[in-house]
Amino acid sequence: MDYNEYYDIIFAPIEEKYGKLDEETMTSIIGFSMGGPVSMSSINSKRVYASCELSVYPEQKKSTDGYKFEFLSTGYFNAETCQNIFTALGNLSFNAQLGNGHTIDVSGVVGDGSVSLVKLSMFSCSTYLNEKIAIYEVSPA
Repeated sequence: MDYNEYYDIIFAPIEEKYGKLDEETMTSIIGFSMGGPVSMSSINSKRVYASCELSVYPEQKKSTDGYKFEFLSTGYFNAETCQNIFTALGNLSFNAQLGNGHTIDVSGVVGDGSVSLVKLSMFSCSTYLNEKIAIYEVSPA
């Protein structure tokens, strides 16, 4: 799989609507697969963040809509809060089917109490090598 091509395709709707993603990806020394936070692409100046590794894990359950998927936040959260929420939702996606319209309690991962529930909304759908991939926008419920 060509990961650059893959993410160019699935992130095209984000860039079309919000502008070019920043060149650097937010990553951690300890990767998501080893228990660290999920990696994110961003447009920091607009507080736009997208997870960029979850849909390639075979452990991720397809959504209730039938897609592998990534998450997007558009101005609701700062980078740290967004990364905490995406990481928790990413872990949940390995054990439960998530999908459009689902509401999830994130009060246990957002320490400042700024948000307790988030809602998933279908942002876009793409296809790569016959695999359907969605981006779900995560917003306060």
